[in-house]
Amino acid sequence: MFRKLLVGLALLHLGPGAAFALLAFGCDGNAPALAGGICGKGVFAAFAGLTLLAWLVMGLGLAAVHLLNRACDAPPPGTAARLLALLALLAEGALVAAAGTWMGGSPLWALAIPAALAAGWLVLANPQACLPGAGGHGAR
Repeated sequence: MFRKLLVGLALLHLGPGAAFALLAFGCDGNAPALAGGICGKGVFAAFAGLTLLAWLVMGLGLAAVHLLNRACDAPPPGTAARLLALLALLAEGALVAAAGTWMGGSPLWALAIPAALAAGWLVLANPQACLPGAGGHGAR
């Protein structure tokens, strides 16, 4: 219970902190790093929008981590749990890619999708399932 409270408080405070850092350092100077009309909006509207976006990204990331942990603890086939974890990772990668492209304007943010899948693969991969005689799912 105490851990969940600390995680909730951390997410609650990290959202506005991330928004403040993005506004303070992304809208500084003659050529702002943030695109998408963020710097041209009112300060409070931009701050609120960036805070909500940060909470969404962190909340979805926390859900993806929870589903990954649940998939790791699932019984051997664990297809449904692994599929839910895969979908959560795809959603997290797509959200980060969309947010990064909207804020920065670079299409390289699309690399967040395979990066999220690679991170999930590192958690879920079981190299011993490929050993001969691993029990039906391994290599023969």
